[in-house]
Amino acid sequence: MCIVAGMIPSPFVSSEVTDLRTVLVHRPGIEIARVTPDNKEALLFDDLLWLERAREEHDRFTRMLVDLGVEVLYFTDLLAECLDVPDIRAGVVDAIVTPAAVGPRVAEHMRAALAEAPTEAVVEVLLGGLLESELSDWGIDPLFADLVADRFHYVLRPLPNLLFMRDNAAWIDDGLVRSVLATPARAAESILVRTIYDHHPRFADVGFPTWYGTGDDEHYPASIEGGDILVLNERTVMVGIGERTTPAAVEMLARTLFAAGRIDRIIVVHLLRSRAVMHLDTVFTMVDHGKFNVYPGLMEDVVVHVIRPGDGRALQVERGADLPTVLVDALDRNDLVFIPTGGDAIGRMREQWDDGNNTLAVSPGLVIAYMRNQETNRRLRDHGVKVLELDASELGRGRGGSRCMTQPIVRA
Repeated sequence: MCIVAGMIPSPFVSSEVTDLRTVLVHRPGIEIARVTPDNKEALLFDDLLWLERAREEHDRFTRMLVDLGVEVLYFTDLLAECLDVPDIRAGVVDAIVTPAAVGPRVAEHMRAALAEAPTEAVVEVLLGGLLESELSDWGIDPLFADLVADRFHYVLRPLPNLLFMRDNAAWIDDGLVRSVLATPARAAESILVRTIYDHHPRFADVGFPTWYGTGDDEHYPASIEGGDILVLNERTVMVGIGERTTPAAVEMLARTLFAAGRIDRIIVVHLLRSRAVMHLDTVFTMVDHGKFNVYPGLMEDVVVHVIRPGDGRALQVERGADLPTVLVDALDRNDLVFIPTGGDAIGRMREQWDDGNNTLAVSPGLVIAYMRNQETNRRLRDHGVKVLELDASELGRGRGGSRCMTQPIVRA
């Protein structure tokens, strides 16, 4: 199908809660089935997902979005349309199937084989990886397998974290943050996402500024991930610094955004370096204008800084008293509501771990949340927020909620 960019709205996100119009997702695929007890930590997973059930749950999730009038774009569909173009395919394959990653012999052979393979097979290799047992299927001597495979029997590792599309890119206003992902397990995601935004006519024919990810110094270790970025309104962005996002990246992002005149304030929250708090949106999300779903400890026990434009490219930085005070000042309203995670001390810990605070606002005051977080969902409703519950026990094992699984492209 030919996509004409002029027929669709251009990317634009200036709030966490305005009406969600277009979103990018990834339906779980073979890469999820290739997470094992031995490699799950290396692939950033705490548990093993039942693929078939996870797909059913993800399909329910996307049907909820479609029923609410949201256009759902699938990552694999857009990537496949890009890889149908030989030159684009060659560039992607060369960037991922490198001699450093798989060895010179396998790289040479696989690059040639993937150039001629059906697009579906190329997508499967790029996302699902390549096992040593599969080398013979591609015409490579199986006796060579032990030499090039890692201790998990992979020649090329899978990308199971693609389920969490929030992290690998983020739109602020009409521009794109091209995430620099913090862990080697996710590095190839950046190549695939950039391919879509650089080459798919849905985006390439529109033209848009890039806020991060293309500058000379905007590369690893200056990592930044979309789960740490919240767009509070047209002039204010909130960023978490912690396990996945670095101060260096935030400073460079601030300079670019301020120079473009798009925003005038960045609120920086210093997160605990903890698996339970891997991103800002695991403890804090916006659910309505002036309403937030928040883990209670974030309100008093974190360091908060505010960055504003200085003279030229200089930055003005000050330390805030606490997060509520900073938000009241930034949003210029005294009626902010902070809705705490539900339950007692133990219950709050359990529901935060199960992504009770990771809610996706589809429109002001309407969110999608996991059904299992009953107490948090009840508190949201008590504060006037409509909660659509997603029964998703398998998706929840991946340690990401409804916000994590979505990359908003257009909000009206």
